[in-house]
Amino acid sequence: MVEGENAPIVLVAAREELLNKLRNALADTVGLLHAETHHEAITLLERLQTEISIAIVQLEHSNGWGLIGELTRRPKFLKIIATTSVYPTHVLEKVKDLGVDAVVPEKIPAEEWRKTVETVLGQTSRPTN
Repeated sequence: MVEGENAPIVLVAAREELLNKLRNALADTVGLLHAETHHEAITLLERLQTEISIAIVQLEHSNGWGLIGELTRRPKFLKIIATTSVYPTHVLEKVKDLGVDAVVPEKIPAEEWRKTVETVLGQTSRPTN
């Protein structure tokens, strides 16, 4: 990242283990916010909606399916990445039909996480102020 440039902010609604993996994978690329619950994720998004570019939602964490449903009903400036270590591939394929931008298995290597986030960020169109 270029010095002085504001890093995009990614909201991570996931368990601590995935958050730590993302910290390592995305170091110096994005800013990470962690939401421990569905309610906390929504509160952060409401307060910082113009700053948060992507939400990464772990499907089995704190009503992740409900959070995906709520996020996909919001204006489409927020990009969503869904992830899981529990659900099989055929379920992951159907999750994309809900309106998320990317669906990845949680246990992908750090470099794949980085590429996925960069790809989704490249698709982000933020409202202009």
